Amino acid sequence: MKIRLLAMLFGAALAGALPVEAHHGWGYYDTARPIYLSGRVTSVSWRNPHPEVTVENEAGALPSTWDALPVPEELAELGFDATLRRVQPAAPAERWTLDLAPINRLEAWGMPREPKAGDVITAIAFPSCSEEGVARPALIVLDGVGVRQQSVALPAGCSGDPRG
Repeated sequence: MKIRLLAMLFGAALAGALPVEAHHGWGYYDTARPIYLSGRVTSVSWRNPHPEVTVENEAGALPSTWDALPVPEELAELGFDATLRRVQPAAPAERWTLDLAPINRLEAWGMPREPKAGDVITAIAFPSCSEEGVARPALIVLDGVGVRQQSVALPAGCSGDPRG
């Protein structure tokens, strides 16, 4: 009986020691500095906890119609209009890896399909506080469909606070 209990405790301890991927909340992104980017997808890693899409930014400026993006109502309720007023274009020809919301949320929020290399994605995103070329979008647009990526109020700037 003692051996069985010790074996179970040892197994539980080993399970806790396995490596896990970091889960970064909104506080790990500069929410005071929203950027606009649009370009072709160069790679996709479609897995949880966060799918990643790498985009070669082709936009060097805000297009004349940038403020006509399809913004879901849920984002408007979170004050997304204030984010839009602060948006600056990301530099052209930069590659950005976008940390998306979990797959089940993307599906629930109307993601039309899994992106693939060659697709064009537009995003309003927040750059990482610590990693060059990494951002977390509040909104992505694929196939003309605006998909929110934000479901909570954002902490200010690079707070390091996990999301709610």
